[in-house]
This record gives sequence, C-alpha cells and structure tokens, in this order.
Amino acid sequence: MALRREPHVLVVGGSDSSGGAGIARDIETISALDLRTCLAVTTVTVQTHEAVTEIHKLQPGLVADQMRAALQANAVGAIKIGMLATEQIIVAVADVLRQNPQIPAVIDPVLVSSSGWPLLDAGAIGVLKHELIPLCRLVTPNLIELAVLAGSDLAI
Repeated sequence: MALRREPHVLVVGGSDSSGGAGIARDIETISALDLRTCLAVTTVTVQTHEAVTEIHKLQPGLVADQMRAALQANAVGAIKIGMLATEQIIVAVADVLRQNPQIPAVIDPVLVSSSGWPLLDAGAIGVLKHELIPLCRLVTPNLIELAVLAGSDLAI
C-alpha cells in the first residue's frame, strides 16, 4: 500500500555526476511539471559534460528491489526509464513492469553518451527491443538510437 498518496513518477536510470543527463535531469524536468518523483538507480557514472570516465553497474536484483520499494511507498502513476546498461538490468526492469501492467511506462533507450561513450552493453539491444520496449507505451529515442533500434545504416 502506498504511503504517499500524491501521484509520483518512478524514474529508473543512471546517475550523471555532471548533472547534464540521467536521473538528475529527469527529476528536474518532472518536478518542473509540479509532479513528484521516486527513483531506482541502475548505474553510477563518473562524467563531465565532455566525457564519461567510469560506469558502475548496479546488480539487477537491487534495481528491481528499488523499483518495488518505490512502488510500495508511493502512488506511482507512471514509470520513466533511461539508462539500463546491461541485459540483466533490462530483464529485471521488464519483470517489474510485467508485475505492474496498469502503470504506463515511457522509455528513453539510452545507448551512447553525447560524448560517444557506449552506455549499453553490446548484445543487450536485442533484449531491449524484444523484452522491454513492448511493455512501454512510449519510446523516445534520438535519431541515432532510432537508427540502431531499427537496424538502419543511419546508425553507422
């Protein structure tokens, strides 16, 4: 049972130490719309606006547990998904979405940083496309992400 009755958006994604992207930016954007947020962190990154120097990926079970705790504690009306980093995290997030089909999910399929650093493990795109994207009501890729997901030459 939700302890907080105000509608919340559950933000699932990576932290960006520069504050230029990730959950920090999502929380700012959602708060500007006068909505409340709760979160589940998938990765911790060390980065500036110019470069990513480290990515620390959390355990998939920990990501799922954070999501379940946020869903239990709050009246979540939507889920916004960003950086997932690994196939295992994608599967864990998809499992939680399957357990909560009444909550609409939006995914920004984060594949590469603006500085060109890969943010999703090789081989995880297929799992993203087949396991998670079908569970989301809206997908918001940029042009390069769209090309990669569609298998287009534009991605090269």
